[in-house]
Amino acid sequence: LWMESWTCLSMHTFRLMLLRIEKGGSQMAEVQFVVFRLADQVYGAQIHNIQEIILPEQPTKVPNNPDFIEGVINHRGEVVPVLDLKKRFRLGYADYGRESRFIVAEVGAKKVAFIVDEVTEILRVDSAQIAEPPDMTKIKKDYITGVVRMKDGLIILLDLSKILTVEESDIIDQGF
Repeated sequence: LWMESWTCLSMHTFRLMLLRIEKGGSQMAEVQFVVFRLADQVYGAQIHNIQEIILPEQPTKVPNNPDFIEGVINHRGEVVPVLDLKKRFRLGYADYGRESRFIVAEVGAKKVAFIVDEVTEILRVDSAQIAEPPDMTKIKKDYITGVVRMKDGLIILLDLSKILTVEESDIIDQGF
C-alpha cells in the first residue's frame, strides 16, 4: 500500500522529504538562491551551481548558433558562451544596461554566462517555503524547480543546468 502512494509523489515532494529526514525529521533545510529579474518577472537559481556574478560585456558573435546564444566572452582566460535567458524563454531581448549582469554557472561540464536584467538579492529560504511549480507559466516546466511565495509576489525557481536541450548542450560542449 505505501508503495502505491509513494509512486504518486512528485520529485519536488520527494526532495523535500529527503531534506526533512536528513535534518532530523521536523527541522527544515535552508536553501540559498540568487534572485534576478528578466523583464517584469522575478526568478531565482540555486547558488550552488553559480560560479560568480559579473558585469556584462558585449559578446563576440559566433555564426550558426541558436538565436538565444549571444556569442562568447573571454572570462578569466576561458571562452564562455553567453546565453540570453529572455530570448530563451521568449520574454524579449537582453538589455545590456547598467543593472544587467552575467550569471556565470556550471552547465554540465561547461561554464555558461546567462545575461539577466538585474540581480536583486541572495535569498535564504526554508525548504518548506518552496511550493510546487505552477501548471501555467510562460516558460517550459522542465526548467522550473519550484516557487517561493514572498510578501510582494512569487519567485520562480529555475534549474540553470536544464535550460538547454541535449542538442543545445552538445553545441556548447563541442563549439566553445
